[in-house]
Amino acid sequence: MRNRIVIILLSLLLATPALAGVGAFQKFSMGIMLGLGPSYMTGEDADLYDDNWSAGGGVAFRMAFPVASRMSVLVDLGVDGAFGFSSEYEYQHRTVKDSVMTNAWEITVLWDYFATDNFFVAVGPCFRFPFVEEKVELDDDEIYSDDEIDYANDFWLDAMFAFGWKYDGFEFGLRAGYEFLGMFKETDKYKSTDINELRFRLYMTYWFGQTP
Repeated sequence: MRNRIVIILLSLLLATPALAGVGAFQKFSMGIMLGLGPSYMTGEDADLYDDNWSAGGGVAFRMAFPVASRMSVLVDLGVDGAFGFSSEYEYQHRTVKDSVMTNAWEITVLWDYFATDNFFVAVGPCFRFPFVEEKVELDDDEIYSDDEIDYANDFWLDAMFAFGWKYDGFEFGLRAGYEFLGMFKETDKYKSTDINELRFRLYMTYWFGQTP
């Protein structure tokens, strides 16, 4: 599954610049985005983790397609992840730490509106294809690790909101996303849990190849 997603994203990444001289693609711009910020587990079962927040970050290749004087459609192809949600407890006088790290390939589509020449807001969906790793440590020694746990949902869907400031080729802003389908699913060994992800990313984008 993960390999198929990588092939799809790379194909889109390579094919889009080749269309730069075709029709509506003549006015599109490309950019690179870097973002950092916290992720939070929300929902009734979020307290299953002692540390239900984590630092996170992402990187994306961006494309902007102007549709009016102050409006554009943005398409981002990238990856985003949280560095670790964890729980710690005592078992037979020994310390057990259970950690979950999340990553997801992402396709984000945003409707971008400039309220002024520089200030903008954007909303839209983010389609996420996660791969989640779990690690268990006993007295700081790793006793279990799985880089693709079977109780993670195969598809996450985020509602995204962003605002920021753009000047020439540089853009600075804040993005927020709420994953509302659920991070985990019910399996034969694991019961269903009500856990969702709320994430915030301070980001910077450098746009290149912009047209007048």
